Amino acid sequence: RRKKARAMNDKLVTIFGGGGFVGRYVVQALLRGGARVRIAERDPRHAWFLKPLGGLGQTQFVAADVTLPETVRRAVAGADAVTNMVGVLAGDFEGLHVAG
Repeated sequence: RRKKARAMNDKLVTIFGGGGFVGRYVVQALLRGGARVRIAERDPRHAWFLKPLGGLGQTQFVAADVTLPETVRRAVAGADAVTNMVGVLAGDFEGLHVAG
């Protein structure tokens, strides 16, 4: 387990939907592992509650919408890894996650 944690040390990971129900737990685990985390949300203020969980400068927030390619490009720029934790409770799941 420690090897995995060290493997993420100082890596930048962009997480779409990082402030959501599942995404927040992924963010917490990455922060504990020493990763720098960039949380991409349509409204980043909804994820600000995660900021105190990381060290100084460890958590970044960026406005991004997975349906707008330019915002996605900005959010993933320079990232070592990217994960999509965007949830869809109603609507077009395939359109959002496949077509973007």
